[in-house]
Amino acid sequence: MLQDLARQRIDNLFSLAIRTAHSRPDLSDRYVAMALKLSERTRVRLPRQWRYFVCRSCKRFLYAGTTARVRIQQRRSPHAVVTCLRCGEMKRYLLKGESKSEREGKQ
Repeated sequence: MLQDLARQRIDNLFSLAIRTAHSRPDLSDRYVAMALKLSERTRVRLPRQWRYFVCRSCKRFLYAGTTARVRIQQRRSPHAVVTCLRCGEMKRYLLKGESKSEREGKQ
C-alpha cells in the first residue's frame, strides 16, 4: 500500500521535473531530490526509466540538451555517453543492436 503510493508519487515528481526542465532547472532538481528522498524513506527502488535521469555524482536531474550532453560512440561496442554539465560525471549506456548470429541468420 505505502510502496504503491510512493511509486505513484515518484512517477509524478519525475513527470513534473521533465515538464520544468527547460524553464526552471533548479525546480526540476528539487523535484528529483524529493523523489530520491521518498524512495530512500519508503525503501522503493527507482524504476530504471527514472534512474537514467539522475546524475550519480551530484544527484541532480539530467535532461538531454539542458543539463546533460548525450553523445553516441561507435568504438568497441556502440554506446551512449551522457555527461552531466554541472559536475562533469559521465555515464555510459550500451546500445543493443543485432548480434552477429542474428545478422548471419537473416542471410
